[in-house]
Amino acid sequence: MTTEQTSRVHGTLKRLAKASSAGLRRTLASKTNKLRLILLVFTVVYAAFLLLDLGYMTLQWDEMPHMNGGLLLAGGQTDRYLTIYGYYPPIYDIVTTGCFQLFGVGAASGRLAAVAFSLFAIWIVFEFANRAYEPRTALLSSVLLGTMPGFFWLSRVAMLETMLIFFFSFTLFFFFTWLSNEKDRTLIITGLALGVGFLAKYQVLVAGLVMIVGLLLVGRKKLKWKFARFLVIPLIAGLVVAPWLIVLFQAGGFNNFGKVLYTISGGHEERLDYSARFPLPVFYLIEMTWPYNDIPVHPVSLPIYILGLLGLGLYAWRRKPADKFFLVWFAVTYVFFTLLTNKQWRYITPIFPVLAISAASFIFFVYEKIRVVWKSVQSNLKKRRINQIAGVLFMVLIASGIIYSGYESYQMTARDQIHIPIEETANYVASHMNQNESAVIVCAFNLLNQEMFWFYLPENVSQDQIWQYPELAVDSFTPQFNITEFVSLCEQRNVKYAILYDYGAESPFYNTTLTYSNVTTLLFESGRFGGTGDEPFFGEMPYRTFLAGFHEPYA
Repeated sequence: MTTEQTSRVHGTLKRLAKASSAGLRRTLASKTNKLRLILLVFTVVYAAFLLLDLGYMTLQWDEMPHMNGGLLLAGGQTDRYLTIYGYYPPIYDIVTTGCFQLFGVGAASGRLAAVAFSLFAIWIVFEFANRAYEPRTALLSSVLLGTMPGFFWLSRVAMLETMLIFFFSFTLFFFFTWLSNEKDRTLIITGLALGVGFLAKYQVLVAGLVMIVGLLLVGRKKLKWKFARFLVIPLIAGLVVAPWLIVLFQAGGFNNFGKVLYTISGGHEERLDYSARFPLPVFYLIEMTWPYNDIPVHPVSLPIYILGLLGLGLYAWRRKPADKFFLVWFAVTYVFFTLLTNKQWRYITPIFPVLAISAASFIFFVYEKIRVVWKSVQSNLKKRRINQIAGVLFMVLIASGIIYSGYESYQMTARDQIHIPIEETANYVASHMNQNESAVIVCAFNLLNQEMFWFYLPENVSQDQIWQYPELAVDSFTPQFNITEFVSLCEQRNVKYAILYDYGAESPFYNTTLTYSNVTTLLFESGRFGGTGDEPFFGEMPYRTFLAGFHEPYA
């Protein structure tokens, strides 16, 4: 064969390879688009479930900074917002402000931001898994994430975790993409995502640690060049964050920065008892799937959790570049939050996408192995029949896990579908008090506190007219209830009503034997509460609220 003939043969082979590659890309793109359509259907159905009775559940304590923050911004009270809630990242409150302006002020509209970003998180997990592996794994990963009970519950409350999951995944998606394509545009998007993510939830900074370790383990080719380019990410993120930090400093000086660090660390030190329930190294391994000792509810259902851990084991054994990146994501995030003093399952939610993707990867890995074994053992069966049997068993496995996880999502949501008539109580109190009078919430807890009343107060009633004693939640902190001090405070603040509730009358408060019944007995024995003829009840048992008038001691 002459040199010219050899050259023509090589040229033909290259064209065939190129055509084959293009055909493969078209096939994969077509398959991906079909699965994206299925994902769209799933997302629409999922959104419908999230929106179902979205405003019915009583507001949670941790929702109130964002509900009231959005309310202050919607009313143009920016200075007051910065004074009270400025240490929280502002993105959720800004989005909530828009929801209030579009749909009116209420619990449902205040939770729409969480709903929206949970849907965004499901989408980005699909794109991430599709880029790292293949479309089937991507679709299953999104479905597994969506049906995780903790993720579903967080998608229906005005908290920052769904934003955290989205921006954490979004940032790492573009960084992972940059590791392969090395395009400046991808690098810039990564920096912008990290900066905006910080303004959504400060703990997004952990993604920066994941990127550094990932660069060392996955991007070792041209490491010096890549690391030099990587510095663009914190630079851009810093430029995005800087205006907010300047505003914080102008509003409260260095005191606001101390509050930001407090927020990043996970909150009040009095929660250390909770954080010490399990041994430090395995705390989150247990907490992710079994945080409640008395309720069979798991933020990650046990079957999916086991599959996710098996998938991480598969990644450690297989060690593809994507496998190593997800292992780094899981390990760095796990270690960081383990080292924080305060612990709670919500803090570790950035690894939920990893567990969803690793579980999906393991399922398809096992599925392919089963198909290979069946083909070799039962070679007499037609290929189509083997595929059908394998497909049916595979679908049963997936459906069982998803149905069980979905059932636990329902359980976790249903147990909190409690409605306490706070709005009705607030309206009555506001309409029956003078401007120099106040009302006090006795023993506030997770579902009833002063900020919830502030949210429903009309504009002509000052927030200072509603307060609580003790100051901290009695179901999360050890209460110090002193009846002499309480009566004295009521006199100083010209209290007209003590606001009480029926639920949990015999349940001991956190880390003490004191109960609500004990407290109401102390109020009665003081001779200063009740019997004024203005003690209405609101709602129905066992979630009633009622008022006790405060009066001068009887002669």
